[in-house]
Amino acid sequence: MTNALNIGTELAVRPHVKIVLTGGVPRPQSYELTGPLATGIFDHVTLDVAVLGVNGVAVEHGATCHNEGEADVDRLMAERADQVVVVADGSKVGRRAFARICDTSRIDVLVTDGAVGDADVAAFTEAGVRVVQV
Repeated sequence: MTNALNIGTELAVRPHVKIVLTGGVPRPQSYELTGPLATGIFDHVTLDVAVLGVNGVAVEHGATCHNEGEADVDRLMAERADQVVVVADGSKVGRRAFARICDTSRIDVLVTDGAVGDADVAAFTEAGVRVVQV
């Protein structure tokens, strides 16, 4: 399941992948579907893993993004998922953006790059988040 038109398009041509799009109104800046038509589907599904791309992730603020509509959809994905994986390059770790997606306590894994400092890695690890640097 995705709310991203570009990801849905990429996966739709792969016959071994079942893809579900949320519906909603597309944001031209990100290709993400947002609004009530996007959020309504989450009353009907459960997810094993939610993979969330974010604009900021900090131990004290959790996962955040710039747009509140995107945050609403991502928040519902995180709430319906058994496991939450946040993906953020080093420039986004230790930072926050405008709209909160979820608290750090809801994040199971943070996937990031080698640019993240040891202090940030340690803070997330102490908060119970597994940090994977690739």
